Amino acid sequence: MEELTQLLKRSDLFCDLADEDIGCLVAVGHWETYRAGETIIREGDPSDALYIIQKGMVEVTVPQGTVPDIPGPPEPQPVVRLGEGQMFGEMGLVDQGRRSATVRALVDGTTVFVLPRDAFLNLCESRHSIGYIMMRNIARDLSFKLRHRNLRMAAGW
Repeated sequence: MEELTQLLKRSDLFCDLADEDIGCLVAVGHWETYRAGETIIREGDPSDALYIIQKGMVEVTVPQGTVPDIPGPPEPQPVVRLGEGQMFGEMGLVDQGRRSATVRALVDGTTVFVLPRDAFLNLCESRHSIGYIMMRNIARDLSFKLRHRNLRMAAGW
């Protein structure tokens, strides 16, 4: 548990949370371990949790554009690889939309800490400061990603 607490303290998403608040988050989550190639989340599935990589590596993929002359489903296009301390699925804490990407483990023993949306929201009802700080941090992160995307599009990347 101490290892997870330290991992969360280094994360931008959990910055500014008191040690006690981080302890509360750790208490409502759980661990999952995956083999290489195993799907953790699938595009189109309901968003219901945040995942923090404790060990291993994952690859995030999105469907490539459909080619009209080739039958069958579009091939997944790798977008990014994530490793220790990085996270995915944070939009699942904000809304109940569908997953926008598929995430698969790249190595055996990839271990993630899972923070379920319902447990997170229940915790935020009893400890408003956790919800405020984390939602502010999520908004900051999503704003950065959107700004970066818009700058790339404007530059023709």
